[in-house]
Amino acid sequence: MTKKKRKRRCALASSSHLLRARVDDSCSGEKNYKQKRIRVKNLHHCHCHCNPLLREILLLLPRRIGGFLLQHFSQISRHCSRILEMVAQEEEFTVDLNRPLVFQVGHLGDRYQEWVHQPIVSKEGPRFFGNDVLEFLTCTKWYAVPLIWLPVVFWLLTTSLRMGHRLSDVALMAALGILIWTLVEYVLHRFLFHINTNSYWANTAHYLLHGCHHKHPMDGLRLVFPPAATAILCIPFWNLVGLFTTPSTTPAVFGGGLLGYVMYDCTHYYLHHGQPSHDPAKHLKKYHLNHHFRIQDMGFGITSSLWDIVFGTLPPQISAKKA
Repeated sequence: MTKKKRKRRCALASSSHLLRARVDDSCSGEKNYKQKRIRVKNLHHCHCHCNPLLREILLLLPRRIGGFLLQHFSQISRHCSRILEMVAQEEEFTVDLNRPLVFQVGHLGDRYQEWVHQPIVSKEGPRFFGNDVLEFLTCTKWYAVPLIWLPVVFWLLTTSLRMGHRLSDVALMAALGILIWTLVEYVLHRFLFHINTNSYWANTAHYLLHGCHHKHPMDGLRLVFPPAATAILCIPFWNLVGLFTTPSTTPAVFGGGLLGYVMYDCTHYYLHHGQPSHDPAKHLKKYHLNHHFRIQDMGFGITSSLWDIVFGTLPPQISAKKA
């Protein structure tokens, strides 16, 4: 082996060793960032230093091999740069409360859950959308719920009466529907409204669904469910009830469930904006505000603590009092 070739191999081996060390540092840094949330600019600094060294090594290889590898490593390098830029944006992003919020909150990434559970106690709600029509659809006065849905409940119950059922039977079926609703209320609140999210669209959807209520708990225009959304959700729930009931009992059971929903939304509004002086309303208000401001991963019942007792999500102080 000639002296020139030996020098070239030694240089290549030395450069490869340095590259491996730097790439290991970069990968380790990226892994630690995910685990320990170290500053992104350190990773970007390391990444930028690897690129010139990589090019030097590839230039030592035969032209075809070096060119092929250089092309692919360049693509990987650009991809890594984009990832680091995205992570840096999420790390540095802050929500501007003076601008429409919905399409901002997704950029918080992993920090969204911490942000959304730090409430802003103000009766003046934020703007959600820049578009006035979309903004209008997110705002609902509390009295729209009973005004729209109580006539539907009445029609459903009388439908079962007209189909031959006695008044006492219809009352029992409606009571069953209300009980079923309390379980639905608990399940939705615990497993859907409090799901952990960290991606852009998941954060955005969660904020629209329930996160906005935890961030702005006193926003009276976004406390009850918009009627248009309720109407859409009624379709699958009607079909689900129909799987377990007969054509003549479905209206009464579903009507009871819908009545339970109306009671839930009106109670929920009152717990935030009313001033009850006697139990059980006073107890329910304290119970629900405890969920908002103290222990947000327990106390999911709104109209009742029944299912919190059944499934073991009763807040500690209340559990101790009951014991």
